[in-house]
Amino acid sequence: MLKITTTSVTAPPPHLSPSSSSTTTTTQKNLLNHINRRHLLTALSISISTSHLSTPVADARGLFQMPPPRLTNQYYLVRAGESEFESLGIINTNPVAKTSVDSGLSEKGKKQIVKAALQLKEMGACDTGCWIWPSITQRAYQTAEIIASVNRISRRYAY
Repeated sequence: MLKITTTSVTAPPPHLSPSSSSTTTTTQKNLLNHINRRHLLTALSISISTSHLSTPVADARGLFQMPPPRLTNQYYLVRAGESEFESLGIINTNPVAKTSVDSGLSEKGKKQIVKAALQLKEMGACDTGCWIWPSITQRAYQTAEIIASVNRISRRYAY
């Protein structure tokens, strides 16, 4: 922040001769050289621009509620069913291959997920609405589709 100090120049004392008035004029010019336009404009712009930085208390209401409301979310973690590769005893770690249709659910995996979807329905997991977030693998998407169809979850809430 820039601090501006002003100094007033008084008339010379009466005991000095009138020729000293030229010295007074020189002193006034030197004082004006210390306060140039750049400093003056900077000081004014700082004082004007900081006036909007303080927010009135009334404008800050509603940002935080005390006590905070109790969260009622429930999370169910479901592992995807067995994949075709797993049924053959192949461990496939290539992330690109896992998105292929060939890496989808095996028949055993489909049965596992239908059973899990029915258990979720019995538990009432999606009675009040739910979201399904599968990973990007093919078998995870197929798992999500089966759970969504059994529990009647709209596609806009699944994947």
